[in-house]
Amino acid sequence: MIRIVRKHLRDVIAIAAVAVVGILVGAYILSNQRFYAPSWVPLIGSDFVDYEAEFSSAQAFTAGQGQTVMIAGVNVGEIGSVNLRDGRARIVLKIRRKYTPIFRDATALSRPKTGLNDMVIELNPGTSAAGALPADGVIPVSRTLANVNPDEVLAGLDVDTQRYLQLLIGGAGEGLDGNAANLSATLKRFDPTARYMAKIGEELVQRQRNIKRAVHNFRLLTDALGDRNTQLADFVSSSNDVFKVFATQQADLRAALRLLPSALKSTQTALASSDTLTTSLGPTLEALLPAARGLAAAQKGLQKLATDTTPVIQNQLRPFVPKAAPTVSALRPAARDLAKATPQLTQALTVVNKLVNGLAFNPSGKNPDGSPKEGFLFWLAWANHATAAMFSSQDAMGPIRRGIVFGNCTTLQTLEVVGTANPVLGTIASLLNAPSSEEACPVGGG
Repeated sequence: MIRIVRKHLRDVIAIAAVAVVGILVGAYILSNQRFYAPSWVPLIGSDFVDYEAEFSSAQAFTAGQGQTVMIAGVNVGEIGSVNLRDGRARIVLKIRRKYTPIFRDATALSRPKTGLNDMVIELNPGTSAAGALPADGVIPVSRTLANVNPDEVLAGLDVDTQRYLQLLIGGAGEGLDGNAANLSATLKRFDPTARYMAKIGEELVQRQRNIKRAVHNFRLLTDALGDRNTQLADFVSSSNDVFKVFATQQADLRAALRLLPSALKSTQTALASSDTLTTSLGPTLEALLPAARGLAAAQKGLQKLATDTTPVIQNQLRPFVPKAAPTVSALRPAARDLAKATPQLTQALTVVNKLVNGLAFNPSGKNPDGSPKEGFLFWLAWANHATAAMFSSQDAMGPIRRGIVFGNCTTLQTLEVVGTANPVLGTIASLLNAPSSEEACPVGGG
């Protein structure tokens, strides 16, 4: 056998190549014929779940023609078979398992894919809230819609309407003959209107939503008021009492309203004054800004001062106060006397201040001999020197000023009269040890 194969190797290879090509061609043909291998075939097997849909008419649906089932434009399966049951067409929908489940509220529409009635079924799988539809479950005719042909629409019209429609179509054909461009331009003019109508429709939809929400909220309000009818009755009763009080106080309210214009006028005047205050307050606050900025540093310094003085107050001033209290009590009489004498001391100190100012004054300019002019303080040193020379002699009572007192009889007599009238001056006159007028001025002398 091996020897025969080797002898006819080329023929064997040719036969194998033809077989492979035949298999490929067969697979291609089967794929275009929508041939599906069973699910147990590895890699190329397909797994479907069967459902059924009832239609009032299964016109143009034929099993094995590759008519598909679409969900949102996606091919999810194909038509399995078409049967008649209880006067209704029942179409088997073979849905790929990865697109299952579909739900009990699913809907199905039959639609032509081409003008030759190449039909497809548009499937809406429904919502999970309705529950999953089991395998071989049926979508009822109430949730399906068969395709409607134009002849069915025309057949529903009466004879007169059909004639009018024929006249309309004939007249439109004659009127639009050669006016395709004008018709296109006219239809284009409707585009802005269509856009505005779309916006109006959106606003109407929004208005409908708002009305729906308002009705819902009003219902909630009504329910809440119904649950609180007792409180509402109390509120109405209380409002009635309040209005009664207002009615009894009508005269007072009128009086208050009569006083209101003058009060408003006063308020206006106050507001005008406050405007003046505001105008002045702005520059004032701006001028205070530098002081406010420096306040932080001042507060820090004050804090440091308080920190530094706390030990002094605690350790020195507080012990000093109890000890100084008796002395302060003893000084109170002297302070009262000093307070009485303070006005006179003020006058005396004013005179002393003027005296000191005069002594401290240093005149400008020069003397005739060219020397600078000097104030009283300069000559005070010379006065001190002269005073020391005058009091160079002293006795047990202290320094004695040298001097000679000259007087006549009239002076001595006047001195005696003054000493008699004023004891203080009399004591001073006695210290002079002057001779009496009788001794110095005998009778008849001068």
